[in-house]
Amino acid sequence: MSILNMRPPENVSDEQRLASLARFEILDTAPEQGYDDIVRLASQICDTSVALVSFVANDRQWFKARVGFEPCETDLSRSVCVHALEEDDLLVIPDLSRDPRTASNPLVTEAPSVRFYAGAPLRTADGMVLGSLCVIDGTPRPIGLTTAQQDGLRSLACHVVHLLELRQALADRRRVEDALRAKQQELQVSEARWRGLFERLGEGFIIGELVWNKAGRVTDWRYIDVNAAWGELVSIDPGHAIGRTIRELFPDIEESWIQTFAEVVDTGTPIAFTQQVGSLQRWYDGRAFRVEEDRFGVLFLEVTERVQADARREALVEIGERLRDLATISDMTRFVTGIVGRVLSVQRAAFGQLTEDKTCIQVELDWTAPGVDSIAGLHCFADYGDLGIEMLDSDPLVIADVSTDDRTTAGHQRFSDLGIRSLVNMPVRDQNQTVALLIVHDDHPRAWSLEELGFMRSVADRLEFGVSQLRAKADQLMLNQEISHRMKNMLAMVQAIAQQTMNGVEDQDAVKAFGKRLYTLSAAHDVLLQQSWVSTQLGTLVRAILSTFGANDRFDIAGPDLLLGPRATLSLSMLLHELAMNAIKYGALSTASGRIALHWRLARVSAPELVFCWEETGGPSVAPPTRKGFGSRLIRSGLLGTGGVDLRYEVTGFSAEMRALLDQVQLS
Repeated sequence: MSILNMRPPENVSDEQRLASLARFEILDTAPEQGYDDIVRLASQICDTSVALVSFVANDRQWFKARVGFEPCETDLSRSVCVHALEEDDLLVIPDLSRDPRTASNPLVTEAPSVRFYAGAPLRTADGMVLGSLCVIDGTPRPIGLTTAQQDGLRSLACHVVHLLELRQALADRRRVEDALRAKQQELQVSEARWRGLFERLGEGFIIGELVWNKAGRVTDWRYIDVNAAWGELVSIDPGHAIGRTIRELFPDIEESWIQTFAEVVDTGTPIAFTQQVGSLQRWYDGRAFRVEEDRFGVLFLEVTERVQADARREALVEIGERLRDLATISDMTRFVTGIVGRVLSVQRAAFGQLTEDKTCIQVELDWTAPGVDSIAGLHCFADYGDLGIEMLDSDPLVIADVSTDDRTTAGHQRFSDLGIRSLVNMPVRDQNQTVALLIVHDDHPRAWSLEELGFMRSVADRLEFGVSQLRAKADQLMLNQEISHRMKNMLAMVQAIAQQTMNGVEDQDAVKAFGKRLYTLSAAHDVLLQQSWVSTQLGTLVRAILSTFGANDRFDIAGPDLLLGPRATLSLSMLLHELAMNAIKYGALSTASGRIALHWRLARVSAPELVFCWEETGGPSVAPPTRKGFGSRLIRSGLLGTGGVDLRYEVTGFSAEMRALLDQVQLS
């Protein structure tokens, strides 16, 4: 077998494995006593002439420690350790010259002519094999290693990994100590060099010291040092902060700014945080870590724009979801103004409708921050300056400072009385006309960002759509009521004509039955009109039709929610009427104790079907009718007038099971 045919295992070039090896920064480092001791001990335990700590890179194997072997590295064509990468446990090759993986290896075929190999994988905590601790000898060993030698080699391999992890931990610790040494410990670097690094940081940097009260509770902390970036991020001169506490600089500071750092000092565990300084209206991302005793360090950046963008995006999603469920304009505007006020951190958010002449606005309700007065009521634009032109053209009115803007200086005092220093009036339109305003006020000058204005525009758009949907529903309801009124008038006229026509008919029961059928048809139309003639809930229809018989307590109704199309609605309405009339005349409702169970379910044979059952109990014995009139024919026609009916006349009472294809039942 040629060397060219001996390809290294695929996991030699595994990116995750190589990245793990690189993180330890072990390749090409100087000899270290701990590793040298391990290879000497491995050689002694296994009684071999060679022992190596071998790390397998992408193009070579490199030996961190070695005994009995001169080269400090070899290429992969000479590596036996590459085969240990695939092993779950020890790789033992009693005779390298007889193993197809190694028989053509130059270290076997040429000097030093090695014969025996045993290697324990160097496996990290995350499962990556970086190389092996191996022992090699010039003499084959048919029995390999003894159990004690195997256990010893495994243990020493674990120690190599522990040394690696300890080495990495010490390196990480040294990096942290190097960053703080100039200021905190004044070790190895001068104060001037530390100060230069400290000030060049783009992140804000704080060294703080906890302040304890007499009860042993952390109540504050003191600025020991800050860098220039800190001053830029909080708009305070750094020299003004040194020696003062955070409560002295920010009297209203949130408690989390104290307790988070107290926890870091107490536990020694670094904490990443995202917190707001409310008095600055700014958000910060940072990482706090313990320095020594009662001191901690903080690195942080301002992330106000990101946090606010996330809040605006989440608010728009919430508004879109909630507006669908709200039933009145007042509910919508109350919800929307609350969301807008909190997301923009303003003093007031309101909704008002323009008067017919567009000169005034009627504010029905508003959201206000704690302690801020409501402006509910009528307000005329002329009292506040020149405010109306942009809004009537659909453009928002944006004022950064009412005391300096030419459009509001005339009404400056009115604004001041209401605690308004900056404002936005965002038009809400209907049929291309401004009909209302979404209003936002703040109590300090504010340069409204394009993102904030875009958010308010999006909110106004959603409010416009929600209000238009409510009005459309109201219009539809009014139309349905008018249609229902006219339908009932028409059916009443039909009934009157029928009564006049059949006045001389001897069988007046037939006339009365005809009238009741018309009434049932009217009730079915009412149910459909409530759903805009689109679809009807089956349970709603059943209860509506049967309620006309005044025996609700004698019906047991059960079944899943299911929508019926208009055709099935009318057909089932007439069917229920006939079944109930028969029950009153001949069946369960003709006695005081009779009951009727109505239940339905979905079944599947070749296609989904609706199965509707009517079961009477407690009534007289029944027999099939001898005369088949209109009612009997209607019942036998089934749910859609196409059959699929099983009628049973039993001693216990009448029952019927009707089936129809679900897609036909729901057809609009």
